[in-house]
Amino acid sequence: MSNYLETKSFHHLLVISKIFLFFIIIFISFFHNAFSSELNNLFLRLKQSENPMIARNYESKIWKLWLNNGTSDASNIQMQKGVDLLNNGKLDQALTIFIDISKKDPKWAESYNKIATIKFLKGDYLGSINDIKKTLKLEPRHFGAIAGLVQINIILKKYEEALINLQYVLNIHPYIGIKKLKPYLKKLLNKSSI
Repeated sequence: MSNYLETKSFHHLLVISKIFLFFIIIFISFFHNAFSSELNNLFLRLKQSENPMIARNYESKIWKLWLNNGTSDASNIQMQKGVDLLNNGKLDQALTIFIDISKKDPKWAESYNKIATIKFLKGDYLGSINDIKKTLKLEPRHFGAIAGLVQINIILKKYEEALINLQYVLNIHPYIGIKKLKPYLKKLLNKSSI
């Protein structure tokens, strides 16, 4: 009788566990879809912005979503700590945090973007490009990463690639600050082709 009750209790617990797991999957799916929908809406509004001030507002909202898109509150807190260190010039400490986040949360594009930023600041342009590629694989509309790629290609004197990247980012964010480099970049391209 005892084995029968234990087996029945175990079976009951197994059914409850499966139901609980089902609801967790539905919740995660709903949350991901809501996040994607909000982000898509913001990108659409950014692209359709009529002036730089409106665009900056949408840009700011997109950055906020990107920076708080970890799989847990702990990851989001860790991201903010890394950003604070980065903003205070503590690049090595920030890099350690962002690498840790990228291992724990490998589908979070922003951790790779931050790693790329630090590598750029340290002059590791090829390393930065590799992390920009990881960022863009996860979030192809990441205007910050693409703007970084424009700057790297200018430094590496790959002006044609920089101009292509610039045009690509302008299709996503028509008022991005790096837009001001377009005339300068065209001059560099003309000089290099002479």
